[in-house]
Amino acid sequence: MGIHDREYVRQESRGGWGGATRGGGGGLARGPRLLSVNAWLLIINIAVFVIGGFMGNLGTPVFQGHSLPADVDIEQTVLQSEFRDGQGQVVERDTLRRSDGKMVARLRMDRETGQPVGSDLYRIMKPLSAYGHFSTYQGFLRLEVWRLLTFQFLHASPTHILFNMLGLWIFGGMVEQYLGSRRYLAFYLVCGISGGLLYLLFNVLGALGIPLPGALEVDLTTPLVGASAGVFGVIMACAFISPNTVIQLLFPPIPLKMKTFAYGYLIIAALNLFVLGGANQGGDAAHVGGAIAGFFFIRRPHLLRDFFDIFGDSRKKRPGPRAPREKGASQSDREVDRILDKVNNQGLHSLSEGEKKTLRKATEGKRG
Repeated sequence: MGIHDREYVRQESRGGWGGATRGGGGGLARGPRLLSVNAWLLIINIAVFVIGGFMGNLGTPVFQGHSLPADVDIEQTVLQSEFRDGQGQVVERDTLRRSDGKMVARLRMDRETGQPVGSDLYRIMKPLSAYGHFSTYQGFLRLEVWRLLTFQFLHASPTHILFNMLGLWIFGGMVEQYLGSRRYLAFYLVCGISGGLLYLLFNVLGALGIPLPGALEVDLTTPLVGASAGVFGVIMACAFISPNTVIQLLFPPIPLKMKTFAYGYLIIAALNLFVLGGANQGGDAAHVGGAIAGFFFIRRPHLLRDFFDIFGDSRKKRPGPRAPREKGASQSDREVDRILDKVNNQGLHSLSEGEKKTLRKATEGKRG
C-alpha cells in the first residue's frame, strides 16, 4: 500500500477544495480552511468565462495579417476608418461590436486617387480573448509574453470549459496534496506555458515550411486558448503519484488504471498532432507540451521552487504555522503537528520515511 492509499491522505485530497488543519488537541483532526489553489483555479476560470460572456457585445478587432501589393509605398497610403466584410460591404460599428469570430478588412486607400490598394485583416474577438489569447504573432513576434499565462484562463465555448474544469476538479486535488499549494500552482502554470511554447515551436516550423511531423500549417495569428495544457500536465502527474488508482470513464463507461488513462490520452493527442493532422492539431500541440512538462516536473518538483521568486526569495526560510502549545500536549502530538504543517506547506513528497511512519502510527492510534 502506497502513502496515497492511506486514510490521512484520502481525507485530504478529495476534490481539492480544502486541506489539512490542526485540531485543538494536536492530533489528526480535520476541518475547513481557506479554499485550495485548485479551487481558486476553478473559480477564476469559470469567472473569466462568465464575465467574457457578458462582454460579448464589445467586439475588439485583432490584427490577422494584410494583403498589400508589393509595388505600393505604405508611406503613401492611409487607413480608411470603415471595416468591410468578405463581400466588400461596409460593416457598421454597432454590427462590428456584435460580430465575435467574424473576419473583416480595413482598407488602405491611396492618398491621391482615393482608391483601395490593399487591406489589413482583423478577427473580431471578445475583449478578454482579444487581449489574453496566445498566438505566435502576438506572443512571439510582438513579445507579448504575458499571453503564455493569460491564455490558460480563456475558453472558446461552454463545452470547452466544462471538460477542462471537470478534469481539473477530478485530478487537481491529488497533485496539490502531493506538491503543496505553492508548488502546485507553479506546476500547473508551467505545464500551461510549456503547452503554449510547443504550439509556438510547431507553428514556426509550419510557417518556415520545414517538413517535420507536427508542423502546424496555420496562420501565425491563429489564437490559442484553454486550460487543457495545464490539465494534461495534472493528469500526467496523477499517473506518477498513484498509477494504479482505478478511475471510471464517462464515455465509454469503463474502468481504467490512472496510468493507462493518462498515457492513452497522451497517445491519442500525439497521433493527431504527428500523424493524422486533424482539426484540433494546434490544440493537441499544447496538450502534448503540457503533458511533457507534467511528466518532467512531477519527478523533479524542487525545480519549481523558484517560480515565484519575482515576489521574493523562496530560499529564505519562512517560519511555518505553530501548533498551539496546550498544557499536557505530548511530544508525539507536537511532532504530528509539525509533520502536518510540512505536508500543508511542502506537499506529501517532502516527507521522509520516518515522518510517514509517524503519521501512520498516529492514524492507527486514532482509529483504535
